[in-house]
Formats: sequence, C-alpha cells, structure tokens
Amino acid sequence: MRGVKLIICLFLPTILLTLFTSAYEFEMDKTINISNLSLEEKIGQLMFVKPIGLDERYLNELHIGGIFLNDLKSKEEYQNTISFYQDNSNIKLFVSTDMEGYWNPFSNFYNSPSFGDITSGEEAYNLGKEHGKILKELGFNLDFSPIVETKNTVWPWRTFTGTPDEIKEKISNYIKGLHNQSILATAKHYPGGSMVRNPHLFKYKTNISQEELDYFNFAISEKADFVMVGHPIVYGAIDSKGKQSSISPEVIKPLKEKFDGIIITDAVTMMGLRISYLFNFKKAYPDLILAGNDMILDTHISSGYKSLLKRRDELKKAVLKGNLSQKSIDDSVRKVLEMKGYKVIE
Repeated sequence: MRGVKLIICLFLPTILLTLFTSAYEFEMDKTINISNLSLEEKIGQLMFVKPIGLDERYLNELHIGGIFLNDLKSKEEYQNTISFYQDNSNIKLFVSTDMEGYWNPFSNFYNSPSFGDITSGEEAYNLGKEHGKILKELGFNLDFSPIVETKNTVWPWRTFTGTPDEIKEKISNYIKGLHNQSILATAKHYPGGSMVRNPHLFKYKTNISQEELDYFNFAISEKADFVMVGHPIVYGAIDSKGKQSSISPEVIKPLKEKFDGIIITDAVTMMGLRISYLFNFKKAYPDLILAGNDMILDTHISSGYKSLLKRRDELKKAVLKGNLSQKSIDDSVRKVLEMKGYKVIE
C-alpha cells in the first residue's frame, strides 16, 4: 500500500501537468480571433444551407456556418455525410433537421410521435430526450424545433395542444429533453402565423395576438437557443409594416432586445418571401441581414453551390458599399461562434 502511495506521489505532478496542458490546448484550439477572418469567411458563417452531395466547395469557398439534412436514406448515410462536412470544416458546423414528428426525416429507420400526440409535460420531455438521442447518435447538434406558435390550420399535428399553461409546459419540457442530450433547441416561427396558410406557396397577411407572442417569450425564458422567424406579413400585437416578418426590422429588432441567442430565418426560398424578389432573389440576402437576422436558412433543391455563391457575393457587395455595416456582420458572427462553443477575441 505504501508503494502505491509512493508511486502516486511521484507521478501526481506529471499527471496534473498533463491534464492542465491538455485542457489549455483544448481551450486554445477553441479560440477564434474574429479579426483574422476574411469577409467571405464571416458572411459564410451566417449561411445555413442544404448541401448537394459531398462537396468541399461549401466549406472551402462558401465557408458555410451550418448544414440542414432531411432526406437521406439510412443512419450510415447521415453519419457519413455529417462526418464529411464536420471533418473538413475549419470552423465546426451547426447540423440540423426538423424533428416534430409530422415530417420525419428519419422515417426509413425511426418512428416518431407528432407534437399533436403529446398529452403531458412528461411525454413532451421524453419526446425531446428521444429526439435528442437519435440526433446526437447521427451527428446532429441542433433541432429546428419546437414549434411554439399554436394557430394551425394547415398542419394540425405539428403543434402542441391544450390550455395555454399545458402548451407552455410541453414547450418547456421538450426543450429540456433536447438539452438533456446536448442538442440545441429552436423556437419557431416567430412571431406566429406561419401555419395559418402555407408560406411555401403564398404571400399573406395575418393578425398576431399577445398570447402568441407570450409563447415565444416563454420559450426564450426556458432557454431556447435559436428563434426562427417566419415570412407572414403581420399586424396586431406586432406590426411588420407591410413587409414579411423575416425582412422586417420592426419585428426582429424588438426580438433582439429580449433574446441574445441566434435569430435565423425560415427557409428563404418559400414563395411567401421569394415572390417579393422574383426576378432577382439574391437581393433578399442583404435585406434579411439588415432586418436583424443572424443566419439565413437557404435549403431549396435549387439553392446549389453557384446560386449560393451569387447570394453570398451580394451580401459582400452590400458591406463593401457601406449599405450593410461590418459591425452588424461581426456581431452575428460572434453570436454564431460563441453558440458553437468558441471563445471569440479580436
């Protein structure tokens, strides 16, 4: 026994030094000097895309900040695709999908209840934990869920049901279930109204109540990491001044005052937004950032590398012309990097 104690005493300093050094090196690896990033690298961090195949140009030329995957065929294909993009990216990626049960991206190998099936807070927690577990197993780190709005005449199973207190309990517990598995959560689609009509097909206007906004305020208080902004034109408790919510500073700037996480657009190629930029869609990109969004979600099948490059360059042009401030880009990049776990310095 004395011999064991002697060995521990002799080697303890070395063991502690090794542990300290490893931790220090890890922290150094996790530090990014934002001043060393090019404008292209900064703008790329604000782009969340659905890559076509395994293509390093998304990483080496676009410097994307996140990828969305939802239609691969097997666990192995998801794992291999995610590994390819994470392993070849200088800055680690957000990797997300939609887990609501209504649209199941893993239907070939996983069956999920929908939000409409959930009857209690306990069930919501278990569902969040279950979703988080499979997401983590595949390599995801972010869920574009839960849906927080409740007015739903298009996809009834995508939303929690019950009294306001019951719905809040389900929202809270689903987020906690995701966080239990270290998966980031997204409250969507701010400020509401994205399921009154189908924004994939229509540009429309809808009334927003204070009760709808309160669900988002509650999700923020329950540590939602992202808030996703929808495309309806809104009035009532909040007024987008005739613009789609996703390009309305009147909608997004007040959100930024109460939420310090990441604000991301809903998919921008939905006709509800795209129809306003029908013949020059790249012009939407500066407007989306000017309105206050931190990240742009661009996941349509037509949003290939070349289209994304043009849209990225439109943002770059707006910064170089002074129409979009470098500070606004830097502020969003800082939020993105810090959410990814980096220490950001200048």
